[in-house]
Amino acid sequence: MPSEMSIGVYIHVPFCAYRCAYCDFAVVTGQLGRVEAYLAAVQREIGAFRRHWGPQTVGSVYFGGGTPSLLEPSAVARLLEAVAGLGTLETEAEISLESNPDDLSAERLAGLRKAGVTRLTVGLQAVDDRRLEALGRPLEAALGLEALERALDSGFVSVGADLIFGSPGQISDRWPEEIDAVLAVGPPHLSAYALETTSRTRLLRAVERGALPAPDPDQAATLYEVTCERLAAAGLERYEISNFARSGHRSRHNLLYWQDRPFVGFGPSAASYFAERRWTAPRRLSEYLRTAGRAAGGADVPPCSSDRLAGEALVFGLRLAEGIDLEAIERRHGAAAVARRRPVLERGVEAGLLLGEGNRFRLSSRGVLLADEIFVDLL
Repeated sequence: MPSEMSIGVYIHVPFCAYRCAYCDFAVVTGQLGRVEAYLAAVQREIGAFRRHWGPQTVGSVYFGGGTPSLLEPSAVARLLEAVAGLGTLETEAEISLESNPDDLSAERLAGLRKAGVTRLTVGLQAVDDRRLEALGRPLEAALGLEALERALDSGFVSVGADLIFGSPGQISDRWPEEIDAVLAVGPPHLSAYALETTSRTRLLRAVERGALPAPDPDQAATLYEVTCERLAAAGLERYEISNFARSGHRSRHNLLYWQDRPFVGFGPSAASYFAERRWTAPRRLSEYLRTAGRAAGGADVPPCSSDRLAGEALVFGLRLAEGIDLEAIERRHGAAAVARRRPVLERGVEAGLLLGEGNRFRLSSRGVLLADEIFVDLL
C-alpha cells in the first residue's frame, strides 16, 4: 500500500488509432510519429517539477489516454524511469495502464509486464457488436473478451474492464448478458460508466441530426441498478459510484482523487492537485510539446481557497460508498468551510439522498442516482 506521504502520478498518453464517437478527451489520431517528441516533453516536464518542488515519494502511476497501450513497452519503461527520477518510486507502487483490446497481443502484454505495469485496464466499453458500432469502436465484441482473457492470463497483479451503458438505441434486456459475458471471463475489477454526450463528440452531432436516438436518462438509471445488482451477486463490491472490485483489487491510484490526496499529472491536458494547488497542462499536443518543461507545474499557481478545497473534498468523497468524515475534512480545510455546507448535507438526509450518522455521511441508493443534485450545492 502507498504511504500516507506518497503522491500519485498520472501520465496522459494522447495517441489513438481512431477517435471513438463519444470521446471528448485530449487525443490525436494518426500521429505516432510524434511519440518521441512527446516522450522527451514528458521527461522535461517531470524534471522541471522535481527541480522546483523537490524529491517526492510516488505510490502509484496511472497511464491514461488516449490509448497508452499504443506505446511500445520500451516507451512505458522510459516514462517510469523518469517518474522514478522524481525521488522514490515505492517498491510496491501500483502501476496502472489503460489499454485497447486491439493492442493486447501476448507479446505486448508480456512487454508491458516487463516494463513495470502491475495493473491493466481493458477498455471493452461494450460486449455487443451493434453497440460497439454506435460507439464508433471498430472492434468485435468476441475479440474484446479474448483480449481480456489474455490479460488475465498474463500475470498482472490486477486486471479491470471498462464498460459504458446508456448508449443510443441500447436494448435494456441485453445489458445483463453483456455484464455476464464479462463476469464469465473473471476480471476482479469493473468500471461501468453512464454515457455522457458533449458538444465535442461525433455521437452528439449524430443525435442532433437524428441519425441516432438520444440517450434516455431513465433507462440509464435502470441499467445502473441492474449493474449494481449483477456485480454484487458476483462478489464485486461497489466502492465508488462507477467502480466495483473484489477484495484487494480497488484502484489505489483513483482512490487518491476521491480521498482528497495529492497527485501530479504530466502530458497534455493532465490535471494536478498538489500543495493545495490545482492546475492543468495545455490540452493541444502541439502547445504541450512547445511549452513542456519551461516552468514547473503549479509554480505560478496560487493555492486554492480552503472553502473551494473543502467543497471538492466533500463532493469527491461522497462518490465513495463509505462516504465522508466531516472531522477529517475540517482538520485539513477548516471548520468554517465545512460548517457552511452542513445544512446542505442535512437537507440531503431529509430528502432521502444521504445517510448520516454523526459526522459521517454517504449517498443512499437513491442518492447515488441523483448525486449531482447534491454535488452542485456543495461546491
